Amino acid sequence: MKVKLSRHPREHIYRTICMVIGALIWASIIYFAKYYLLIPLVIIGIILWLTEKFFQAILFGNSVLVTTKQYATLNKIVESESKKLLGSKKPPLTFVVNSQGGTNALAIKFLSKKYVILYSSLVDLLWGEMKNDSLRMIVAHEIAHHAAGHTNFWLNLLTGPAMFIPYLGPAYSRSRELTADRIAADSVRNPKASMQALIALASGSEDLYRQTNVQAFIEQEKRVPFLFGFLLEIVATHPRITRRVIALMERNSRSSSNRNLSKKSGKKKVIRR
Repeated sequence: MKVKLSRHPREHIYRTICMVIGALIWASIIYFAKYYLLIPLVIIGIILWLTEKFFQAILFGNSVLVTTKQYATLNKIVESESKKLLGSKKPPLTFVVNSQGGTNALAIKFLSKKYVILYSSLVDLLWGEMKNDSLRMIVAHEIAHHAAGHTNFWLNLLTGPAMFIPYLGPAYSRSRELTADRIAADSVRNPKASMQALIALASGSEDLYRQTNVQAFIEQEKRVPFLFGFLLEIVATHPRITRRVIALMERNSRSSSNRNLSKKSGKKKVIRR
């Protein structure tokens, strides 16, 4: 699967802007700081190494690593999505953590190793639904962050200074979430399960999950106060879930229209012969 074909158009724009601004800022720092910059870079490297070791100590000691011997069905989902999105690269180390009711998932990378953290309540909520395609959507979304380079150390180092610029940093972050949604949905190929997986993040209810009305949820977006919705969005690192679901639905509609047009054009060609 070619990840770049699923990348959201806004991410191309914001990433380029952040890379240019980041390069200019880093060039200025290097010019004025010169070799003195090596000291803070070495310190950053040491801090990252120490942070990962503490992170591993917490994860391996207080959560469950997903492997062929542990949660085999979930491990198959991780390996399957990793193969599609990462190719021959090793799957991320995936852990299930006790979320105490929280529904979320995370993609993390330090200097080398990739991680996917799955909250236990979210796994319970989505387990078994639509042949696990809803859970697959969540797993694929996190792996998509790794596949799309969102956790790449050097890219994040380059764009880092630009992330502190008001509006630009959050906008770039939101576009990456939309990219991960698109990549995951393209990988899962179950539009309904993909959208319901996102709505599950909003409701968090196992009992109500099966009663989810996607269209009714989308219509909530119309009731978001325009000004205050805009003010909240420009500082948010994630798009609101109503917009994420709408983005997937609109993309599915466009894909369906394109497929129908292709079928019609193919029929016309046959008639001409």
